[in-house]
Amino acid sequence: MYANDCKTVLGVNAVIGAVGDSGLADVAPHGGTLLTELLIQHGVELVFGLPGGQTYALYDGIGSRSDRIRHVLVRDERSSAYAADAYARFTHRVGVCDATVGPGTAKLPSGLAEAMGVSVPIVALVSDLPARLTQHRYRGAVSQALDQVALLTPVTKWVASVPDVQAMPDLVRQAFREATSGRPGPTALILPQDVLDAQLPRDLAASFGRTPDLAVGSNSARFGTYPPFRPLPDPADIAAAVALLGRAERPVIIAGGGVHISGAHKELLQLAEHVSAGVATTLSGKGAIAEDHPLALGVMGSMGVPAAATVVDEADVVLLVGMKSGGGPTYNWTRPRRDQVVIQLDIDPLELGRVFPLAAAILGDARAGLENLLAVLGAVVAQPDRKSWRTRIIEHMSAWRIEREVARANDNSPIWPQRVMAELEAALQPEDVLICDASLSSGWGGVFLEQHLSGRRVVMPRGQAGLGYGVPAAIGAANADRSRRTVVLAGDGALAYAVGEFATISEQRLPVTVIVLNNSSLGWIRWYSRITFNRGWESEDFADVDYSAVARAYGWLAHRVTNPADLKTALAAALASPLPSLLDVVTETWETPVAGHRRALEGGMNNGYGG
Repeated sequence: MYANDCKTVLGVNAVIGAVGDSGLADVAPHGGTLLTELLIQHGVELVFGLPGGQTYALYDGIGSRSDRIRHVLVRDERSSAYAADAYARFTHRVGVCDATVGPGTAKLPSGLAEAMGVSVPIVALVSDLPARLTQHRYRGAVSQALDQVALLTPVTKWVASVPDVQAMPDLVRQAFREATSGRPGPTALILPQDVLDAQLPRDLAASFGRTPDLAVGSNSARFGTYPPFRPLPDPADIAAAVALLGRAERPVIIAGGGVHISGAHKELLQLAEHVSAGVATTLSGKGAIAEDHPLALGVMGSMGVPAAATVVDEADVVLLVGMKSGGGPTYNWTRPRRDQVVIQLDIDPLELGRVFPLAAAILGDARAGLENLLAVLGAVVAQPDRKSWRTRIIEHMSAWRIEREVARANDNSPIWPQRVMAELEAALQPEDVLICDASLSSGWGGVFLEQHLSGRRVVMPRGQAGLGYGVPAAIGAANADRSRRTVVLAGDGALAYAVGEFATISEQRLPVTVIVLNNSSLGWIRWYSRITFNRGWESEDFADVDYSAVARAYGWLAHRVTNPADLKTALAAALASPLPSLLDVVTETWETPVAGHRRALEGGMNNGYGG
């Protein structure tokens, strides 16, 4: 009876092995086996992490189910969270990462905090010391002991410790429900070694096999993807918003990452065209609308398109969709202005009106909310003539593109990053994706590279904006779809955080190209030091590193580029390579995508820059 139940539930005869008259398997199922099956039931196909002795039961479980799930070995636990983050963004599945107790867990907060800030669902599987050592955990009596719940609570939506294998099914299910429901985000499960190693008791195996909620094909898989539900807005709230939008003469939409989370690209475009609304995006929302559309304003904010701010300033009604109203895209919360009519659509009730006074608030899924707005607006017959508004939008954006193209065509050496963006935009295929690291790289990719198809094609870390995101995120993005090229744009400061992951990319033969904007400096800090303190560059400049030589040591195709005339050929070779590839581009230090940097210098030192 025991053996049959286990085979039914765990579905891995190879794991359970031959069963004798005693009912005991040669390789008895354990907590790691159970955890693996629960992951499979939630649709998990990849786990990113780095093993420790305390987590190895999970690895044993995954190794026994290689037909359904596999593990990606990274070189740093921080990378596991970043990889899971990008994987989740591009697949709409929950990203899963693991880390071992103590020093491994201590590296997860960077990645989990990033996911928390940009609403990406991750389940972190964190091992712990055996529960029997509880009394010895304090004051360093046990190696690697750490209060992991306290450490992870501020950077997760939900965290729980699994007390025994009997509780594991319920807590795993809850971790996925919490990660995907409402506003998505990271969760963490603390798994003591004795729970992971424990042989499954017969009563658990038997009950597990008979419980419909835990059977393969049950609704557990719903919570492995997001959004699992699409809450509908209150019709009265839709009516209030339509009354404002229907009579708006100069409407604008600012779209955040929630449009990508909801998959609301088509509905956003239809609404914009219906009311002739200009559409700006946050950096996380880049690609919510194709950026060559006549109504597209590009990215809004301190690292944004100046024309977008101009159009928003001229608007009479501003609709915020799926954005958290952070300081960056709102110019430190000065746009929209308080004298403008503001409508907000968001799935998180705590976001509605949190920053800006609202004339109308819509609580619901972005796609469902936009669909409802469109349906009701379609019945509004008399609307203002907005032809002049559309013309005004096109005029502003045309003037900006002329200014942008002057910079993108620059032939100076060291090479201007704007020139790199022009060549990259021309070389990328529609299905390729771009991962921008933090700091100025996000601005270069956000503002000076135009995305011609809607959808999530450009990703950058905006939850915490921490350096070192790009390369590990590329591991997740490339594993999400190996048929396309994943390109990383990173400064040399950011790249130094994650060079070790070149080994991961090599071993997996991932289609990744890294472009290094190498100015031997922490560019943002250099600007800040110059503007705010009028100081020299003692603490933010680096000795020159030839990253092309570093990449070749890992078996990559790599070139160093110092002449802008060589960019096109070198980039084409890198993107066509069957091997991972890298371009080390020596770039100008004193170019910046932050307009406030230049304004601060024009206005004198200590003028501030709004960054």
